[in-house]
Amino acid sequence: MTRLLACAAVLAMTTAAAAQTTEIVIHTGGAPTGEGSTYHNGMGQAVEEQLRELARPYGYEVRRVPSGGAVANANACAGETENICFGIGQGGIEYDAVNSGATQIVRDDLPGECAMAFTNEPRLPNWRSVVENARRVTFVVPEGSGSEAFIRKAFAAEPELQGIEPNFRYASGQEAIFEAVRGTRGAVGVFYAYPNPTDGMVNAAFDVGMTVMGILSPAVAEASDDFYLNRKAPYDLAWFGLGETRTVPAMCSKALLFAGDPSKLTDTWAQGDYAEFIAALKGMPEDAFVPQDGPLAGLMREVETLSEEYGVSEMVTDLEGQVSQRF
Repeated sequence: MTRLLACAAVLAMTTAAAAQTTEIVIHTGGAPTGEGSTYHNGMGQAVEEQLRELARPYGYEVRRVPSGGAVANANACAGETENICFGIGQGGIEYDAVNSGATQIVRDDLPGECAMAFTNEPRLPNWRSVVENARRVTFVVPEGSGSEAFIRKAFAAEPELQGIEPNFRYASGQEAIFEAVRGTRGAVGVFYAYPNPTDGMVNAAFDVGMTVMGILSPAVAEASDDFYLNRKAPYDLAWFGLGETRTVPAMCSKALLFAGDPSKLTDTWAQGDYAEFIAALKGMPEDAFVPQDGPLAGLMREVETLSEEYGVSEMVTDLEGQVSQRF
């Protein structure tokens, strides 16, 4: 019996060692389908384009996976042992998976994402009113998303919000989030991603008559140089001179590219390939992560031109002025 058990153990070890990694997965956002998500169709597509070129000699399949958001993406790569894993994330917030060393940040300069919100509530015309009524506001977010983490960070940092626990209602996917916003008095949908003024959740919220606002947090800005103010974060883009592009001031940060730990893969050859891919991605120019092809390629270039970025010291003064106003 002892001999049989020993043989079984050796066979199991041999089978594990022979397991071959055949896929590269990129966890993006926009669960459950990725539709309208710039994480998925913009930055995610750009990362896929680069990885397809890098992986071509090795024969890996490259696949984008819609997900719950930034925190979920970091956790997914932390737990991956079979596939090479990358994920899109949000700058300026803490990730347990990164702090533990299970996930690493490969890039912190992907195109900037912005904190924006939308509501059907007539008593909440702007972010100032959301702060003043924080105890009765419900924030609708995907569980485990960067949006949830950003709101928690703002509540922990802002003096006016000290001691208040944010109320969350979890929903995933545009229709589920809209249903929750419409069906809950005082609900505010939170969206932290690259602004997509021709598609995506904020644009769709505007199209159905919701109020769109930027999320502003002077205390968060003062404590971290990851954030900047974009006075022209667009949510509805006018083409061919028809009408005016609608924008809102919003706090933004550059997006992150996550990767897991190559040593966790069961395939030893893939471990080496993974390390090479990470090194190559670190050496690429910043514009490598704006897609060259696909539905959002031209749009992202247009939005990058439109955006205005302001550094920390100017931003804090600007945000304090805006948050103190009713407009």
